[in-house]
Amino acid sequence: MRTRLAFLLSGISKSSIIKKSLLIYLVLILLPSCLLMYGYYRKTSAILERDMSTSMLQTLKQAEYNISGRLDLIENISDGFIANPDVFGFLSSLDKPSYLQYDDFQVLEKLVSSGERNRDIRQIRVFVQPELIYANEDIHFFSLKDIQDSSWLGKARSRNGAIYWGSTHLQSYIGSEPVHVASAARILHDPKNYDRIIGALVVDVKEQLLRQILDRIELAPSQEVFIIDKEGTIVSFLDESRIGSHSELSAEHMNTIWEQEAGYFQTGDSSDFTILYRHIPLSDWTIVAKLPSVEVSGESIALTKISAVIILAAFSIVFIFILVLAFAYAAERLNRRLRELILVLKTEGIDRLDSQNSGDLRKLEQGVARMVQTVHDLTAESYQAKLLERDSQLKVLQSQINPHFLYNTLDSIHWMAVRRKADDISDMIESLSAYFRQSLSKGRYIVTLEEELQLIRSYMHIQNKRNDDGIQMVYLIEDVARYCDLPKMIIQPLVENAVLHGINQKRPKHGTITITASIKNSLLAITVLDDGVGIPPEHLETLLEPPAEPATIQSFGLYNVHERIRLYSQNEPSSGMVITSEWGRWTCVDIVIKITRPSGDEAAELTEGSSDPHND
Repeated sequence: MRTRLAFLLSGISKSSIIKKSLLIYLVLILLPSCLLMYGYYRKTSAILERDMSTSMLQTLKQAEYNISGRLDLIENISDGFIANPDVFGFLSSLDKPSYLQYDDFQVLEKLVSSGERNRDIRQIRVFVQPELIYANEDIHFFSLKDIQDSSWLGKARSRNGAIYWGSTHLQSYIGSEPVHVASAARILHDPKNYDRIIGALVVDVKEQLLRQILDRIELAPSQEVFIIDKEGTIVSFLDESRIGSHSELSAEHMNTIWEQEAGYFQTGDSSDFTILYRHIPLSDWTIVAKLPSVEVSGESIALTKISAVIILAAFSIVFIFILVLAFAYAAERLNRRLRELILVLKTEGIDRLDSQNSGDLRKLEQGVARMVQTVHDLTAESYQAKLLERDSQLKVLQSQINPHFLYNTLDSIHWMAVRRKADDISDMIESLSAYFRQSLSKGRYIVTLEEELQLIRSYMHIQNKRNDDGIQMVYLIEDVARYCDLPKMIIQPLVENAVLHGINQKRPKHGTITITASIKNSLLAITVLDDGVGIPPEHLETLLEPPAEPATIQSFGLYNVHERIRLYSQNEPSSGMVITSEWGRWTCVDIVIKITRPSGDEAAELTEGSSDPHND
């Protein structure tokens, strides 16, 4: 044994530097790296599974927020119905003549129809005392006798007037096939005698809205995501045929689910599934995600990649180590060769070799210094050129604002003069002059928010003169935001679009435009909200794209504003414009601009000099 060890050590000592380097690599790098990766895998597997499950729970949390928001809206509609002071009087008055009860029925019918305008509601049903003449109307009004044997009645009564969300069930309606709905039921008590039940309000919600939210949840390829109630009955499932059946979760699993608001666990059986769950407030429902545990731990692939990176790093370290050794060996040989060369030169009688070398090194240093200075000069010229290019782009975009408003206004003044012969022509001209003065801004294309608001006030004064004061303006502006700089004509085109393409398309042409401005995280956030006709969904996504030829005024104006904001903010990632709209109801434009504030003296001067003759 000793002989073999001595032979091995002798062989190592006599081996080449490459073999010695490989041996060092095997002993000091490869073997420790393998041990480290094994330990790393064992330690991080549990952490990865926990982090993955936490991430999936966040996805379920977002879905729960969406469902809770929809349920809360339905509850608000139900609350609005019973908040009407006449409802309980109508439902409890059994001794009224038939014609008065018919008047009550018409009022109640309007309330119910108003609530059914919500797109998530399938139908609103009101169960009233059978003595009322409209108790058997069978569209919106039914007799309380019809629900005496209903399974949900006792649970709704136990809520003491609050809403009870029952499980999904098939409901038939006149003129349509039975559909799955989830009902929000509440018992109506007589205010004068609370123990007496005078009716029940049931709001049927389309189960389809729950499936739409579940369909957007993406956790794993083989996932099963569904909603269950306390008994384990499936309330909503992408496979509609399974709605109303049992979820196949054991009693132990159900107990685990109802112990806390959210969490996850593994079934531990041969199938080895991971169950993630989160309760939905306002109801007895729970979102459950069932997926194979192997897909939850799919992050092991990432671990393998990390391990590969570690191996590559180890190889790189070894490679660099070998290169250093090789470079050291080559440098030693070069140094020896240089010494021999110097010796030869000195032998030939050249004694000033060092000074010559110093001169060469000095020349090299001076050449490098000149090269660095040249690079700096070129970099500064390039930066200045980019600044000038950005400034030119801003000015070009600024000059492209379409002057069609000028022509419309002058035309309006002309026809007002011909048609009315009114004295308000001078008022219109004064407002128009103020508009031009503020829009030109003495050649400046950067103004303060307050100056932009003065421009909008002048513009809206003219518009309201044309439209009989049909548009109301609301300003919610933080004081500190009024003195922030921004490119000129940024908000005015948005207000103009809200007037021309939003409110003026309504009948009558009445509406409200709200402008909000605040400072958030060193950025100026501005919102322009109108209650006009909105923007069709098919046009919404293309408004901020470069307009096609020929471009419309609206599409070019919005694209123009968006590009000017990004250029002014020097392409700040969070800067720009976002447009949201609900067709037929409203449009909201949010813009974010990089903040530049004037000095205190400039802000004070602006405050003293700002005046607006037109109040909103």
